[in-house]
Amino acid sequence: MKLPPLNAFHYFDIAARGESFVRAAEQLHVTHGAVSRQVRLLEESLGVALFERRNRAVFLTAAGRELHDTTQALFGQLEATVQRLQQQPADTVLVVSCEPTIAMRWLIPRLPRWQAAHPDLQLHLVAAGGPVDFARGGIDLALRRDDFQWDRQLHSLKICDEWIGPVCAPGHPGRRLLHSATRPDAWATWQRLGGQAIGQGERSDFEHFYL
Repeated sequence: MKLPPLNAFHYFDIAARGESFVRAAEQLHVTHGAVSRQVRLLEESLGVALFERRNRAVFLTAAGRELHDTTQALFGQLEATVQRLQQQPADTVLVVSCEPTIAMRWLIPRLPRWQAAHPDLQLHLVAAGGPVDFARGGIDLALRRDDFQWDRQLHSLKICDEWIGPVCAPGHPGRRLLHSATRPDAWATWQRLGGQAIGQGERSDFEHFYL
């Protein structure tokens, strides 16, 4: 399958970050029309609307948010690789790819102590999850949940166990189940491991757990 031009994905990614063609044009040093044309070219190539245009403002559609999740990760990895290649000497940069929640809740609070112990190393943190390609992404170390198959020849070290379970506000029976797109099987997994059945009540869907 032939992909649309990479430049169109780049313009889209910049525009999607702030949901603004104007700010994207300023950042790219081009006209507002140039950004609009590249986004329109991408939409026509894909056959889906990526932005909803209302009263001179633009808002990502569901398809736009899904594509931006991918472009953000890809361009983030590309920037990390380019930065790593440009470092002199290159071995002073440690590129770490980490699950967003683990990075926020566990890794980042520990970085000051690590940086004090290793002042000669520069850390570049990339937030990502799922399978990781160390060579193509220029990644030295990855922190992941054990929820996919990886090359068993890779050196791996278990950090901790993960405990999952349902929670609800006090006094509420929990009739509405909250679902996360990043773990679509979470409720089914808990029911299977916990040996308890949950009725099919109302539900709400979110893209990620931290929402």
